[in-house]
Amino acid sequence: AIPNNNSPNNPSSPFLSSPLINFGQINVNGLCSPVRQLHLLNYFLHSSFGVLSLNDTRLTSSSAKFIYQNEHSQHHFKSYWACSSSSRPHDGVGILLSNPLHKHVQTIDPWKGHFLKLDLFFHQTKISIISIYYPPSGSIHQSICNDLIAKLLSWLDYARANNYFVVILGDFNVDEIAHSNYSPNHFKFLRLLSSRFFTDHQAHFSLSSNPDNTYFYDSGASRLDYIWSSPGFPAPGLFSHVETCPDLSDCPFTDHHTLITVFDFSSCLAILAKSRLKQKKEGRVVFTYNSTTETHWTAFSSDVSSRL
Repeated sequence: AIPNNNSPNNPSSPFLSSPLINFGQINVNGLCSPVRQLHLLNYFLHSSFGVLSLNDTRLTSSSAKFIYQNEHSQHHFKSYWACSSSSRPHDGVGILLSNPLHKHVQTIDPWKGHFLKLDLFFHQTKISIISIYYPPSGSIHQSICNDLIAKLLSWLDYARANNYFVVILGDFNVDEIAHSNYSPNHFKFLRLLSSRFFTDHQAHFSLSSNPDNTYFYDSGASRLDYIWSSPGFPAPGLFSHVETCPDLSDCPFTDHHTLITVFDFSSCLAILAKSRLKQKKEGRVVFTYNSTTETHWTAFSSDVSSRL
């Protein structure tokens, strides 16, 4: 794991004003082109994502070092990447985090271009955000699939032993409905999360429909992108939906749509750690209505007037 030594350049910069935070997952079909990078950044900013998980970036470690470096301070976000040293197609994952979430990142743990884990520390709450690209089932990918499951198991065991909550976003290349005739081994990844009582945040266009598809091709569509959260996740998932990333030069940016789940982070962001209060000299005054005297009201009125 890599310690996060990046501090925001401007502590007083704007941040997400609502505790309702959009978590998004999208397979980007490559981010090597500066034009595609800028298009994705505009989508991230204009759609007010708090978290955006990216799969199939196809980036090398050297190229990922420079992506969005000039934009981080201007737009108050951070980007994190896991790149593969191999020449396999479709490798590479990333996570974009808006302010204030990126301020809470403590460790960054990339793994072989398929996993990227960020550990965020809030007051008395620890959350791991994991972006995953799981290759299609088949003999050609069997070895890496087994390694991926073993690695995820080790992370989940560590999270449970150390009181972390976990949210997983990724392209799993599995659809229980479209692939219903596949072998049981094909669904091993989904079964793992289900067996640990993770919540599958599905998007439904109507109450009676199957989960919405996220991958579209000439002859049909399937659901390959997922967002899962661990039992007791402190930020409840309120609702999910699927949307299309805007076209690039009148052509689809990707053959995947974006899966979005809105989480309520009120309990995580409401209480600031004592160490931060002391370090930043931050604080607040609470007025209890039923116990407020005339003197208190006068003090409150004066305080409000001085800030207007």
